[in-house]
Amino acid sequence: MRHALTSFLILGLAAMAQGAILWFPRQDIPIPTTFEGVSVDLETGNTSVLAAGLSGGDANFILGGGAVTNDADQTAGVPSWQPVRTGTSNVDPLRQLGIGDTVNSASTVATGFGASGDPNAHFPEFTPDTPGYVGFSLVLEDNTTAYGWMRVTLQENNQSGGLIHEWAIEDSGGAITVGVPEPSTSLLAILALGGIFLRRRR
Repeated sequence: MRHALTSFLILGLAAMAQGAILWFPRQDIPIPTTFEGVSVDLETGNTSVLAAGLSGGDANFILGGGAVTNDADQTAGVPSWQPVRTGTSNVDPLRQLGIGDTVNSASTVATGFGASGDPNAHFPEFTPDTPGYVGFSLVLEDNTTAYGWMRVTLQENNQSGGLIHEWAIEDSGGAITVGVPEPSTSLLAILALGGIFLRRRR
């Protein structure tokens, strides 16, 4: 079973409140070329390829990544996941972010259930068969609105090879910077900022 690397990062000066970066590295979840695609619970890493989606699911990548929706949980009354888009419409294309970009409450997201890919393709924002970064907001189980990023490979024209590589969430509601530190420096940085442990998926 894969693990999520969870690091405690001190927010602000000493004795201030703490937040945690929940990092799910090296997932490499295939995105099927079916209309059902794959639904993902971003807090646990659980996935489903069923048409009914996934209880507690957040993101739904379909058609090899040619389309993305936020109705992964078919029983939910409101979506928990909102990807960063090029505009505020819930069918506007996904925005590709770069390493070092910030995702926070000022990022452009839509409201309600929506999709990307049809009729408004998220290409050429993303290049088919090339990894890119999606930012997002996510309502956690404790109702905190958190921010995160995902590294994904999206395919055009319903081609195979789409993947959800990894993602990270800043669970306090604070801003998160896209990308992960180099392995040689990340462990030292995490240890210096408060400790590290492995959190097993539920």
